[in-house]
Amino acid sequence: MYTAVKPLSKYLQLKSVRIYDGVFTLHAKVTCALLLAFTVLLSAKQYFGDPLICISNMQSKDFVNSHCWTMGMYIMNYDDDALAAYREETVELQYKRSFETEEFKPTIDSNLLYNTAPLLQSATGQERVFLRYYQWVVPVLLLQSFIFYLPAFLWKIWEGGRLKNLCANLDDVLVSREKTSSQLRKVAKYFASDYKDSHLRYFVSYIFCEVCNFGISIVNMLLLNVFLDGFWARYVKALAAVPQYNWDEWNRITAHIFPKIAKCEILKFGASGTLESVDNLCLLPLNNLNEKIFVFLWVWFMIMAFLAGLKLIYRLFILFHRGLRFQLLRTQSRFMQQSTLKRALRGFSCADWFMLMRVSNNISRELFSQLMELLEEEKCPTSKPISRGVDSP
Repeated sequence: MYTAVKPLSKYLQLKSVRIYDGVFTLHAKVTCALLLAFTVLLSAKQYFGDPLICISNMQSKDFVNSHCWTMGMYIMNYDDDALAAYREETVELQYKRSFETEEFKPTIDSNLLYNTAPLLQSATGQERVFLRYYQWVVPVLLLQSFIFYLPAFLWKIWEGGRLKNLCANLDDVLVSREKTSSQLRKVAKYFASDYKDSHLRYFVSYIFCEVCNFGISIVNMLLLNVFLDGFWARYVKALAAVPQYNWDEWNRITAHIFPKIAKCEILKFGASGTLESVDNLCLLPLNNLNEKIFVFLWVWFMIMAFLAGLKLIYRLFILFHRGLRFQLLRTQSRFMQQSTLKRALRGFSCADWFMLMRVSNNISRELFSQLMELLEEEKCPTSKPISRGVDSP
């Protein structure tokens, strides 16, 4: 099974220059890889067998399986409480009739206790519920993986390799110290120049992708609720039964959404031209896996929406709190003197700060401290030189 999803591990490998933060990586790359892995597993017959196995009186089993897969299966939409009440009333009535007979033999038909099929329509009067989602699980998961990857794809295009150019060879131990020092001076001159408009577009584009991450998580939760016909509302009760190890309650609730057995009706013309109905019983093996996959995705999407929402709140604080931005940069620069750091950040906007933080996340703190000292020299060339040079260890 690992060999089927092994190619996805390369997709999750960390790059030398990281253009996404942790929450962005979880949302766009990890979620996309999970959805693709589920798609591969559900499509692999060698692990979970055929998606549909039907029992029928018709001779051509392949035709029955293909017909039921194409036209869809159904279950009876019944209410458990109503069905239980019907069973109780029917059993009590049969018991009274047995008691009133001359020869008292209180026998109860076992079908009333165990065979639910004859009762489903008569007890509740409800209609068939077709399992329209069963054939579409794999395409929907594949579509979701593309949607979750969309913000990462957009940001990769808009980013344009700028961060890679700024951080090139800075953390490579095989590169000589002279080349590292030369690259640091180039980066310092870059930030000392006026690129406010370019940095503003960079910052706004990244925030737009983060908003997309949050919106995609919410929209996917709502769409799955429609796709699985009230999935989220029912699974709240199902998840509540898990900590209590109440697997009977779990099976009862999940059977409404992911039944393991369904019916399939085939209409054909008989020898005299009369339309006949052939009732078939179908086993749905993939629903054993579907119920686990979608309960995991339910929890995962909520976590992703929560983290993306927190990240947007964090961005708002960063946008309006200059002191917080300063303290975050001071932490990255190993708590260098405030006066030196303030001179280095003179005239910096929020977008400039964001670009500088992205650089700090891709180089060591020692190199970032040296970068801030060089930036302070570029901003204030008449200031007293720092005793520790850029080539110092």
